Amino acid sequence: MAFRSEILIKLDKKGRVLLPAAFRDELPADDRGAFVLYHSPNVPGVVNGNSRLGFDAMLDRLRVEALGPKGSLKVALDDEAFDPAGYLSASARTIAMEPDGRFSMPAEFSQTLGVDEGVMLVGKGDKFQMWNPKRWQARRDGDRDKMAAFVRGLGGGDA
Repeated sequence: MAFRSEILIKLDKKGRVLLPAAFRDELPADDRGAFVLYHSPNVPGVVNGNSRLGFDAMLDRLRVEALGPKGSLKVALDDEAFDPAGYLSASARTIAMEPDGRFSMPAEFSQTLGVDEGVMLVGKGDKFQMWNPKRWQARRDGDRDKMAAFVRGLGGGDA
């Protein structure tokens, strides 16, 4: 599974969004009827998306890496313990898709994104993101500068 590219999509008159075939095709074959959307844990105004299987695998990795085996057990037994995976799960929504890939955008995500001009879908490898198009363009421009600096810093001794 590798979500790629960036695609501007518009909401239809019923407030539905079309998940393009390029993104639908990256969902596991037995998991194509729905996917998961959740708020970015560290970038306000961004909504992340993943297959249900991919989201669950991410939560499992997060619990193990962030908490370790004893921490995971503590979270299971202690209702006061902070669980980063539980934090993400609480705001996550399973989104059902119509056969053609259309889905209804929950109001909480529409408000976060400001969908009047559409939504920019951005492939991020094992997940995808939804951005307000203007915010994405600003982010992309900043990332382009960071990528150029990264490449310049490689300096692999090409003499």
